[in-house]
Amino acid sequence: MKGSINYRSLLTILNGVWAIPIIIVIRIIRPFLLIRFGTFFSSRIGHFVADSAHQFIELSVKDNSGIIDLYWLDNHTCNKQWETMVSRNLPVYWWVKYIDVWNCYLPGGDIHSRPSSLTGSHDVNGILEKSGIEMMNFLDKEEEESRDWLKDQGWEEGQPFVCLLVRDSAYLENELESTGYSWEYHNYRNSDIDTYNDAMEWLANQGIWVLRMGKKMSKPMQTDHPKIIDYAFHPDKSDLLDIWLFANCNLCISTGSGPDWISDVYRRPILYLNYLPLIGLISWSNTINYPKHLRWGDSGNPLTLKEYLEYGYSRSEKYEKAGIDVINLTSDEIVLVVQECWKRIEGKWLETDDTNQQDQLWKIMKQSAIFKKRHGFIHPKARLASTFLRNNANFLQ
Repeated sequence: MKGSINYRSLLTILNGVWAIPIIIVIRIIRPFLLIRFGTFFSSRIGHFVADSAHQFIELSVKDNSGIIDLYWLDNHTCNKQWETMVSRNLPVYWWVKYIDVWNCYLPGGDIHSRPSSLTGSHDVNGILEKSGIEMMNFLDKEEEESRDWLKDQGWEEGQPFVCLLVRDSAYLENELESTGYSWEYHNYRNSDIDTYNDAMEWLANQGIWVLRMGKKMSKPMQTDHPKIIDYAFHPDKSDLLDIWLFANCNLCISTGSGPDWISDVYRRPILYLNYLPLIGLISWSNTINYPKHLRWGDSGNPLTLKEYLEYGYSRSEKYEKAGIDVINLTSDEIVLVVQECWKRIEGKWLETDDTNQQDQLWKIMKQSAIFKKRHGFIHPKARLASTFLRNNANFLQ
C-alpha cells in the first residue's frame, strides 16, 4: 500500500511538469474564458449517477458561453457501464485529473474547481423535470443485449416490469469487509425481503414482471413465481443490466438506496417503502412515499408529521436515545400501497379527500427550515401514500 501511494505521488509530481504551465495560462485567460475542472463521487452509485446526470442536463440547457467544464474519473468506479456513459456524454479526459490536482495545490484556484454537487445530489431546482432533456442514451448494442437477456428469462417485448430494491444487513457487512468502515448507524434503513413477497406476487399475478435488484443481499426471495426474478442472486448480473433495468422499468420500488437514483434520473415512477428520514424524501420526481412507523417508546403513540420532521434522524442510535421505536411496514401494508401505486400508474386510482391532505402535507413540510434547503421544486405527482394517510388519521395534526 505504501509503495502504491508513493507511486501515485510520484506520478502527480511528474505530471505537474506540464500541468502547472497549463494552469498558469488558464488563469491568465480567465477574464475572457473560465475553464473549470472537476470529478464525481464515483465510489457510490447514487452520488455518481445523480451528480453526473444533473451536470449533463446543465450542460445541455444552460448558456455556458465563456465557461468550459472538464472532468476526470477515478480508475476504479462503482459501475463501469455508467462510467462509460458519462465518458461519452460529458467532456471526460484522464489528463484533467492532474490539472485539477495541481490547480487545488496552487493558491487562488477555487474559481476553477467544479464541485461534484452543490446540493448533496438533490435535484433542488427540478432541472430533471423542467428541462425535458432526454437522459444519456444507451447504444443500440447495449439495448439489444439487455432486452435479449430479459427475453431469455421469459419476458416479452412490451410487458411491464418492476425493479425492487430492499436494503438489508448484507450491505453493511459488505461495506465493513471491503472498506473496513462500519455503517451500523444506518441499521434503521434495513428491511426484511420476506415482507415484500405477497406484494410482488400480487404484481406478478397482474402480468407484471418483478426483478429483485441488489449487488449483495443477505437472502433470496422466498417465491417460485415464474414472473419474479431474483436478479440479486442471478449468475448473469452485470454493470450494464444494473443500469439498464433501473433506467427502463415501469416502476421502481425501493427502500431508499443509491441505485434507485438511476430510475430517478430516467424519470421512472418510484415507490419508496420503509423510507426514513421523511425530511429527505424525493420531492422533485414522480414518487409515492410510505415511511416506516415511528412511535414513542413510553406511550406507544405514533409521531405526527411535524415530529417526523423534528426527529428526522440519520442514525439508529439517535432514535434510540430519543425514545423512538422504528417499526417496519407489515406485509399487508406493503400490499395495499403497491396496489395503490400501480392503480395510479394505470389511472384507475379513485381519489377521495387526498388532494386536500397532500396540500396540507406540503404546507407543513415547507415550514421546516431543513426541508427548504433540500426541496425547491415539488413535482405534481410527489406524494405521501393515500393508504398511509388513511391508516394514520392524526398524522397531519
